[in-house]
Amino acid sequence: MTSYISLWRASAFCVLTACGASVTLAQSPVPTTIAPTSSPGRTLIATAERHYRQGEEAFRNGNFEAAQRCFAAAKSVLEQAPEQLRAEQDVQAYAFELQGRIELLQTGLRQSALVASGSYRDELAALDVSRISTRPTSELDMSNFDFKFTVTAQVYQFMNFYTVGRGRATMERGLVRSGRYREMAERIFAEEGVPKDLIWLAQVESVWQPRALSFAKARGIWQFIPGTGARFGLRQDAYMDERVAPEASTRAAARYLKFLHNYFAGDWLLAMAAYNCGERNVERAIERCGYADFWELHQRALLPRETQNYVPAILAVIAIAKNQKQYGFDVTPEPPMRYDTFPLDTPTSLAVAAEALQMPISELSTLNPELHRGLAPTGFNLKIPAGTRERFAVAYAALTPQDRLGSAPATPTLAEGRSVAQPRYTTRNARTTGRRYRTRY
Repeated sequence: MTSYISLWRASAFCVLTACGASVTLAQSPVPTTIAPTSSPGRTLIATAERHYRQGEEAFRNGNFEAAQRCFAAAKSVLEQAPEQLRAEQDVQAYAFELQGRIELLQTGLRQSALVASGSYRDELAALDVSRISTRPTSELDMSNFDFKFTVTAQVYQFMNFYTVGRGRATMERGLVRSGRYREMAERIFAEEGVPKDLIWLAQVESVWQPRALSFAKARGIWQFIPGTGARFGLRQDAYMDERVAPEASTRAAARYLKFLHNYFAGDWLLAMAAYNCGERNVERAIERCGYADFWELHQRALLPRETQNYVPAILAVIAIAKNQKQYGFDVTPEPPMRYDTFPLDTPTSLAVAAEALQMPISELSTLNPELHRGLAPTGFNLKIPAGTRERFAVAYAALTPQDRLGSAPATPTLAEGRSVAQPRYTTRNARTTGRRYRTRY
């Protein structure tokens, strides 16, 4: 009898180009070629395969985050099935074959996710917009911006790149995905005293992807490297990485930008440049130039190529995001994330919590992306769907501490085992760099 594994191995391979990355994909075998011995087994395989096919389709459409959620859901269907069903020979063969197909895609998912989102910042170093027109497609109204800046030829070049050039698809994806986090980001930036327009820095950093990872090991929507994340209070250890927690990382990004704004005597463009390459690199460039002015540093090529592209790219994104229809974008943003939080008083498995909430574990993981192991430590504020707090509290209280662990080992409390330092930025550290040099204003 032909097995799922032999069908998979004999299946044809194709090359899919997604967002510039060539990825090898295996064609999926038809799950009903070999019927399991029981009707529940057939249903189990069909359900898992449906999730996998949805993930494969999301991958083809460039929606890599959704693809990973679907693949996790497919595996979860099999893992959570009754033991009697999991023991059936054809179910075991299908599970082995499914794992192989998903693993085959992992390299492609990582490569494509980097190109499409996580390392868009990486691509800025090689991006050359010098041949793109500097002519504006329409007059830019500067009256509705939260901070003042000079519109230069480089800004118009990036605006054209994002509207009629290769960057249009990336811009459109970001406008759609930003709906999930924009309301939260604007609230936090306002609370921290940072212009709300600067939330669009996340578009250039990650295209609003919480799990984005760059080649420099920067992670999350705001692409914090480990050291800067620790410096601004983001926990990073074996159990969680708050650089990928949307709200915590947004708060840290706002505080970092405000620190840089103070460091460079109130200049937001220099603050953005320093966010990209570090305050010391910008300070050294100013010392060589004699002017505390980003455009002067840009003209003299005193900053890294990536940083020279980074600031005008952000300004272009802000201009387009605030005038989407004017620049030909008519998208429907994803709905804002809504959730309640529930403080955990013992270590708790996400699988157990998902079962108590009667929701897929992949959806609960999406709400809590900072958790590495699917295990939340004591003291963690678990994010759960809005309106489910009371129901979850009842179900949670009925579980013993051992039941809450599921099959996972215990984990330290939030106060234990920290591997990151507490925030070290203070007003004493802030320098008035711009006051030591001539300015252009």
